[in-house]
Amino acid sequence: MRSVPHAEFAIITGTANWGMRFPEALGSPGVRVVERDLEFDTPWGPSPDWKILQLDGSRTSDGRERTVLVAFSHGWPLHQIDHEAHRRVFSVLQEAGVKKIIACSTAGSLNRAVLERDFVIASDVLELSQTQYSLLPNRYSYCCSGKQLICPSCAAVIERTARSLWPADARVYGTDASLVSAHAWGPRLTSPAEVLAYRTLGGDFINHSLAPEATLAREIGACFVNCAFIISGFNNYFLPSKRIISLEGDALNSLKIATARIALQAIAEFSADENCSCSELRSPRPAEFAVQR
Repeated sequence: MRSVPHAEFAIITGTANWGMRFPEALGSPGVRVVERDLEFDTPWGPSPDWKILQLDGSRTSDGRERTVLVAFSHGWPLHQIDHEAHRRVFSVLQEAGVKKIIACSTAGSLNRAVLERDFVIASDVLELSQTQYSLLPNRYSYCCSGKQLICPSCAAVIERTARSLWPADARVYGTDASLVSAHAWGPRLTSPAEVLAYRTLGGDFINHSLAPEATLAREIGACFVNCAFIISGFNNYFLPSKRIISLEGDALNSLKIATARIALQAIAEFSADENCSCSELRSPRPAEFAVQR
């Protein structure tokens, strides 16, 4: 099995990219797929469907070639439901030394003001059980803060890029909007009762992947930001005669292409140096916590 390459940047694709080859479908100059269909071993089993990209220095913020790891659809297996795939993906990212991560996805609205086709960047996460699939070695080694789960520096780049590439007749919500992303493991979509519960708790949109990925990014000391759009409006959950997901065809495909372009351009524009405090929010605990017993 191939060894995990060193890479400081990663893109996790998701429902925002289903049905297209990323990044090949974009035909973006200066982007080369070095290897594809890779599988990496982890302590929790194999993690399949990876690509290695090379970005030309003409595209990057520091003028240097940039290696980017790409995971297909959150690492979810094709033939079964397996939520532990998130841990396998982030085990690979940890071994690679990844520092900055973009996760692409779609979401359902929990807020009447957040509409279908809106581009949404989370400012916080609502996931009351947290992830069941931690990468931390034990309870005694690290303290992982829940503050700033979404990197503000990376979010600013995503927002600026989205404002230049997203359709003008839809909206871009940046972190100033203070949108909260709620989590449900899925794959079943949210029920009307759950929509009201999550909304009462403060959620503005919901999906199946963002929260565990944000948590695992904190555990490996990496910056994390989502790149997502709304595929189902709030009212859709309460109208039996209307499909919950109504975006389809060319309208949906054009948003997928736009999301992919935003992620690819943003990953090239991220600063190669740390310019935020995300990594400091995973702090080591004193050694005596584990030995004085």
